[in-house]
Amino acid sequence: MSTLDNKKLITLIRYAPVAVVCLFSISVNIIAIQDNREKALHSTNSLREELLNQRREVVRSQVHQVYKQLIVEKSNIRSQLEMNTKQRVYEAYGIAHHIYANNRAKSKEEISALISEALRPIRFFNGRGYYFVLNRYANNVMHGVQPELEGTSLWNSVDSHGDYFGRDLVNVAQKRGEGFLQWRFPKPGATLDHDWSKLGFVKEFEPYEWVIGTGEYLSDALDDTKQRLLHWFSEYEYGENGYFFVINKKDGTLLSLHHNDFMGLDLQVGKKIAQGLLEQMLEQVSHGGGFITFQKPLTLSGKVQLEQVSYVREVNGWDWIIGTGFSTGSFEKYLKIKEEQLEAFNRESLSKLVVLTLISTVLLIVVSLYVSNLIARRFEMFQSRITKDFNELNKTKNKMEYMALHDELTGLPNRVSLIKEINMGVAYARDTKSRLAVMFVDLDNFKNVNDLYGHGVGDQLLEVVSRKFESLIGVRDLVSRFGGDEFIFCFPTIKSAEETQQIAINIQNLLADAIIIEGRVLTTSCSIGVAMYPEDSDDAETLISQADTVLYRVKATKKGSILFYDDSVSEQIKYRMTVEDELVRVIKRDEMYICYQPQIDLKTNKLYGVEALARWKNEKLGFVSPETFISIAEEIGLIHSLGFYLFRKACEGLIEKFPNGKEAIALSFNVSPLQIFDPSFGMSLVQMCQEIGIDTDRITLEVTENIPISDLKNIQPYLTELREAGFGLSLDDFGTGYSSLSYINNLPLTEIKIDRAFVNQFLENHQTEMLVRMILGIGQSCGTRVVSEGVETIEELNKLTDMGCDLAQGYYFDAPIRIEELAKKCSENMEYGSPQALTRYSIKDS
Repeated sequence: MSTLDNKKLITLIRYAPVAVVCLFSISVNIIAIQDNREKALHSTNSLREELLNQRREVVRSQVHQVYKQLIVEKSNIRSQLEMNTKQRVYEAYGIAHHIYANNRAKSKEEISALISEALRPIRFFNGRGYYFVLNRYANNVMHGVQPELEGTSLWNSVDSHGDYFGRDLVNVAQKRGEGFLQWRFPKPGATLDHDWSKLGFVKEFEPYEWVIGTGEYLSDALDDTKQRLLHWFSEYEYGENGYFFVINKKDGTLLSLHHNDFMGLDLQVGKKIAQGLLEQMLEQVSHGGGFITFQKPLTLSGKVQLEQVSYVREVNGWDWIIGTGFSTGSFEKYLKIKEEQLEAFNRESLSKLVVLTLISTVLLIVVSLYVSNLIARRFEMFQSRITKDFNELNKTKNKMEYMALHDELTGLPNRVSLIKEINMGVAYARDTKSRLAVMFVDLDNFKNVNDLYGHGVGDQLLEVVSRKFESLIGVRDLVSRFGGDEFIFCFPTIKSAEETQQIAINIQNLLADAIIIEGRVLTTSCSIGVAMYPEDSDDAETLISQADTVLYRVKATKKGSILFYDDSVSEQIKYRMTVEDELVRVIKRDEMYICYQPQIDLKTNKLYGVEALARWKNEKLGFVSPETFISIAEEIGLIHSLGFYLFRKACEGLIEKFPNGKEAIALSFNVSPLQIFDPSFGMSLVQMCQEIGIDTDRITLEVTENIPISDLKNIQPYLTELREAGFGLSLDDFGTGYSSLSYINNLPLTEIKIDRAFVNQFLENHQTEMLVRMILGIGQSCGTRVVSEGVETIEELNKLTDMGCDLAQGYYFDAPIRIEELAKKCSENMEYGSPQALTRYSIKDS
């Protein structure tokens, strides 16, 4: 029995490890195969979602990138046309000068004929452009397309708005030697109900006092640009089979299409897309852009269709809808390839595992026949190999999960994980009775880095900034790249608003030092919008939206600042948007009016002039302060049209009650520096004064001192031109800036105004009194008239009179009033400014 047991034991020792190994190998393979299938299924789902998001993001970013390029092209139409017309005129001038220089022995008539024969046949601007030559009396010397006009005069010719454009062409050349001019003249054979604006450039030909010029219709230049861009769209490709389409927003006509387009075989340029598809596009572009899904016919019959996903966006002002996308079929093929690669990898790993298991089993069987004690060690060795293979699979899975939840460039968490982390932070803050802060951070002027140095340097800058931001993150904190140059911080352990403020300051301080990238020294700063839990919201998306809202407010008012969300900020933004919307229609509605505040000559106690002040009462908003609507008009580009509108009203109101004359009262009118930098501003003011019939020497244009010192050199020629036209120039708010003496020394000023802040304090503050005396001394030494604003008491008036101030205005004399009331008071009391005869009024703006 013992021998039998030993045999059994030997048999057991010989074959039990083999049996155990075989059983274990089978079990491991079954478990590994099942686990591999589950992990492969999870990895495939994650892969599908990530690849689809990546594809959609690529499509969206391509549309936004092309949209930005279109906006640049659109904004450059006029400047490109100006450059082309100027270049053409310079070429014509060179030809004429060359002919003149080489034929001095000939008579003027012979040289004129040679120049005309040389310039007449030249064409450009797609055959539309030609040259014309006028003499100093606006007589046609040469006309490129209508020789029969040569010898006729344009002196009394007017355009569709009644402007003497022939005289204007001659005046521009004679006064400045060369220059641009815009006039309105219908095309030959065209109707008059269209504003045919034509932009031209002229240059004086000195030997004969000629004006050589050319012009082009702005509408033709716009059409050329559109056609060029449509052609560009038809050939534009990106990535693998990526291309664009352009559709007319009004009727759905297809304007541009790649020859490989995915919208259907039967759809060609000039045809209209289906109404349902157009309605989808209109719905998305009304929200600023979005994705649409439609079925593309693969055959002419349309029976076979394929689903397409496209991103569309409107090009404002052109009624274009641009878009691009991808087919789900091609995406599925691409996904299928990736899935097959993943499955192949899994199969290969599984095969290795099976092979290794079989080899180990065979080796263990062989070895167990000789050395039973090696079975355990052999098993441990193969077990370690199995573990290693599982670790590799887990690492692969973890890497794919990481890629799905993190930004590819910076490695920071992306939007997918951001919402989840913030909601977890809110729950933690709720449990710990603490507060949570969401900070929306935007790098200021980051676009300049990309434009100057390229996107490669911009990407490196984002990586460096990301590492700096990570240095502030605690155990439960989070920083995420939201997109572009935007980052979002989440701090769920905040104790107070002061702590939040300090953290935001710390974020800004991280960017205080210069960053060196590829030998370039870069500096950047950031603006921050903050939303808090529980004050503002307990929802992650709402907190992000609120932080984004106040960030928009910061960037619109003062970049580089920190602003916390509250209901008042939301109301301010809503109010500002309403002001912008109403301001667009204010001229058409004629809602603004002018009030005039008297300016008194302190030597004669008589009315010297008035300052025109704009007032706006709107049906929705009520009274809107000038500081509000003027700053918004400057930001949205309406300041030019609004300024001319108010200037005309101010002049017309004054000239109606106070005609020109030797002792006619003067008019002061505030202008924006943005208006002055417009090259046509001075000429437009002169023309407007001529139309109204008011003398320019009655008008003083007030400019604030807040023009940067770096712009003095640039603005000086424009102010000199205004001064030469007869306008007076006043420096408003003198002494409140940082470069007053520079202004006095460099600008052709006729007047300076002492800010009301000094006048209201100089009776009590000795330093302020000395400053006022110094300003008056500067004005007297420079021969410049000095006006004091904000005079409200007899003591202030007497003091300013004793100091030798020239003019004064303020509520002591009168509030800003309508022109009718001003005329009535002047007719009743000729010594309007005399304190003895003055009747007090408590009139406020009404």
